[in-house]
Amino acid sequence: MKTFRIAVIGCGAISGNHINAIIGSGNKICALCDIVPEHAKEKIEKFELGNVPVYTDYVELLEKEKPDSIHICTPHYLHAEMVIAALSRGIHVLCEKPLATTMEQLHAVLEAEEKSTAKLGVCQQNRYEPRMLWLMDYIKEHGVKSGLGIVSWKRDAKYYASGAWRGKIVEEGGGVMINQALHTLDLLQHLCGMPTHVTAHINNDYHKDCIEVEDTAVAHFELPDGMMCHFYGTTAATADLPVQLQFVTMDKVRVIAGNDFVICNGKPVEIEDTRDHANLVGKTVWGTGHAILIRDFYACIAEGRPFRVSGKEAAKVVRLILSMYQSNGQRIEILS
Repeated sequence: MKTFRIAVIGCGAISGNHINAIIGSGNKICALCDIVPEHAKEKIEKFELGNVPVYTDYVELLEKEKPDSIHICTPHYLHAEMVIAALSRGIHVLCEKPLATTMEQLHAVLEAEEKSTAKLGVCQQNRYEPRMLWLMDYIKEHGVKSGLGIVSWKRDAKYYASGAWRGKIVEEGGGVMINQALHTLDLLQHLCGMPTHVTAHINNDYHKDCIEVEDTAVAHFELPDGMMCHFYGTTAATADLPVQLQFVTMDKVRVIAGNDFVICNGKPVEIEDTRDHANLVGKTVWGTGHAILIRDFYACIAEGRPFRVSGKEAAKVVRLILSMYQSNGQRIEILS
């Protein structure tokens, strides 16, 4: 398979997952970019990248290095413009979530994806976790009657102060839903189907002194066949609790699942754990799906196959979240 020349833009915490996976996939890091060059140099030292050039301007990087692909690991508000800049130059893009923070951005990104000869992928890596893959097959076989997603984590003032963009409506685009809970809502949608309507309640109940965005959200989603699925997310818990997806199948099996467990009618299901825990970089809550997703992204490019989390596919969860933000307790159609 071709060795791709890949640039990583944004050298904060999540970039380590990308750099590690790029190296592990046999591809080459050709450049790093960060507005604070010391952050890039730290990654060069940590991952022994040698004389990899460092840029502070991503457009300059695109023009001078002409990489085959870029990985976008920057704050949310920069994602859309960087995706468009690369795709318009025929450069492949793997972008961290969320793909966009407004519907205007989302439409522009999808238009760029449609016009470009390059491929766009989004890091919604939980779709690649072994238990989630098992669950996808199980739900496909048994059907689903009702679904629920729960994210209950602790994020305090120190966390929100760790990045100038965190907790800011313009820079982050929202709170618990567009940041912490996006992956779980993405899985809920992927397993239950795309809703047509939502009634949501979004509040900042506990972090009023340190963020502008929501720390707690509840949503009721309606699907075309009359089924409803529900979601609860908060960053105001006193400790991180395991993320959960819960389902009742059409044959009345009750399923509770997370990245580390699957329980059917109260009994644990034994599923082979193929995850590479030894090479995990960063927080355990990020899971181990990055490496599998990144390998698959480049295999899809090399083999001319569709990538399972394209821009069009990743846009679905963004549409759900932005619809939740617009709902304000009213039943509305999902934004399109």
